[in-house]
Amino acid sequence: MGSAEVQGELWGRAAEDWAHVQEAQHAPFFEALLTAVRVAEGVRFFDAGCGGGFASLLAERQGAVVSGLDASGPLIDIAQEGA
Repeated sequence: MGSAEVQGELWGRAAEDWAHVQEAQHAPFFEALLTAVRVAEGVRFFDAGCGGGFASLLAERQGAVVSGLDASGPLIDIAQEGA
């Protein structure tokens, strides 16, 4: 079993909890990160390990063209619902 399978299984167990409770608590960090890397209209933003997509959603709201990748299928499902 590779690390993507292991991590996908671990993070997928409580995907809803992570996406809807924990990720939102990281909003100040995500906002500072997006400001630091100058995310703006038309910028391409790739979120490796996107989880439930919260940072990607913030980038999209700033006009970025967003793509994300995660090992957890349930988290990708949540990210796609929010897109």
